[in-house]
Amino acid sequence: MMKLNQLSVIYPDKTIAIDKIDFTLQDEENVALIGANGAGKTSLLLSLVGVIPSIGEIIVDGVLLDKHTLQEIRRKVGVVFQNPDNQLFMPTLYDDVAFGLRNYGVLEHTIEEKVDYYLNELNIMHLKHKSPLKLSGGEKRIAAIATILVMEPSIMLFDEPTAFLDPKARRNLINLLNKLPHAKLIASHDLAFVAEVCDRAVILKKGIIAADGIPADLIYNQKLMDDCGIEAIPYPMKEEK
Repeated sequence: MMKLNQLSVIYPDKTIAIDKIDFTLQDEENVALIGANGAGKTSLLLSLVGVIPSIGEIIVDGVLLDKHTLQEIRRKVGVVFQNPDNQLFMPTLYDDVAFGLRNYGVLEHTIEEKVDYYLNELNIMHLKHKSPLKLSGGEKRIAAIATILVMEPSIMLFDEPTAFLDPKARRNLINLLNKLPHAKLIASHDLAFVAEVCDRAVILKKGIIAADGIPADLIYNQKLMDDCGIEAIPYPMKEEK
């Protein structure tokens, strides 16, 4: 579980990206983070793992984030960035997935077991010895997720996970995320994706929580979405009997 108490992110130029929000992410809960550009979504995600400084409390599985617990929090909370190239930089996919474990001094035979397990689970074992430069956009996205899963976090953060994906890769990602048991906080502009993957949605507007509820109650609400600078999607038509 992750709990935020009066969390703020204020940049050096005094811009308030996140303004005193309270929020709880329960175990195994899938929560969408929705907002217009500049609403604070990425700032919030990065603050949760100490990439950018924040004011207030971030508590993960009972552990308060501070300079002494930063590494522990980063083991508990994994981030999948919008651009998978930011997470894939080694000569082979295997080396990328093994990278975090090697940094923590895990024995190589244990690393190989864990890496092979997750590559099999994600159906990308055939890419094990390939260069990330040779992967498709969809393959890179799944590979980036593998680099996080192998660390066995309890919470996963995603920043625009459907960006750059073709329809087939997007569908594969939806199927994968719906199988993963982790608690997830997913920043996305893809509202149709949100409707399929998330059981709760939080809308950010200028750094504050403007709405929090069931996705269908929010993303089809034209007035609410207009007020928050987001384009609503048409309510799905019922099939004729």
